[in-house]
Amino acid sequence: MVHARTALFVSVLIVLTACASDEATTTSSAHSPDPITVSNQGGAFEGHTPTGFAGSGTGLFAGDNLNASFPDGVGVQLYMTFALPRDVRIGDARIVSDALHVSGTPFEDLGPLLVEPVSYETFGPELFDLVATGPHSECTVIGETAIACEVSTAVEELIAEGSATAQFRIRFTRPADGDGQQDLAMFFRRDSNTNEIGIFQLEITPDE
Repeated sequence: MVHARTALFVSVLIVLTACASDEATTTSSAHSPDPITVSNQGGAFEGHTPTGFAGSGTGLFAGDNLNASFPDGVGVQLYMTFALPRDVRIGDARIVSDALHVSGTPFEDLGPLLVEPVSYETFGPELFDLVATGPHSECTVIGETAIACEVSTAVEELIAEGSATAQFRIRFTRPADGDGQQDLAMFFRRDSNTNEIGIFQLEITPDE
């Protein structure tokens, strides 16, 4: 009888040890860093410019033949600004939007959308030929109304430099296709000519 009780005690101890181990694993994973989401600033910090001459507008457009006065080969590109968190180690960062509206066939005719880091103090017509501060990456179209653009390296470098903001330009691979037909990717909630806070979001996953 003594041996049976000993065996029972050992069995219970093993079960309790296993449960404690599972609980410790669960508790540890619960402390993973929370994702950080920052909305675009909207307003005077953002808008679009032509790709070939000085000009600007408030809508967030990329594509070609925005209006009939544009010369062949000239498209439009959009600019956006985000505030950056401090002292965060970046695991992953991407720009996302679920406010995509399409006119024509821009993705078929102009290629993928590209995102690239830029830097400017004031948004305006003079940014039409602004030189990017880093390499571009392709954006992925998700369904009919959303995009996601990888920007981890650019955001990591900006935070390391102590920058308060991250600024990006989105444009198509080809500025225009010369067919005279409008091909636009437009990002808006209610009014296509109004940029608003939250049309784009910068999603940051901190490194553990």
